[in-house]
Amino acid sequence: MTFIDDNLEAVGETVACRHCATPLGSRTEPLQLARVTEVDPALAGPGVRAEASNFASRTIVLRRTFCPKCLTQLKAEIVPADEPTLRSSVLSESP
Repeated sequence: MTFIDDNLEAVGETVACRHCATPLGSRTEPLQLARVTEVDPALAGPGVRAEASNFASRTIVLRRTFCPKCLTQLKAEIVPADEPTLRSSVLSESP
């Protein structure tokens, strides 16, 4: 077993939630089975004050990724709604 971070672990080729052991994907697509929500970026907290339209012509969203069983938040990013996740990862045992 390899601890990836506080919320994820790899067991063989499977990536799972460290809190409830739910499989979330593989080492090449670690969050493939996770739930993703997209909401107004202002919901990120008090540090996000300005309207996204002041800085971008596209719709901006707060995209959050959760474990589908225990709903632990695994990732959060503020991104254009029409773009795929900016933080893709492939996990490997060797550097």
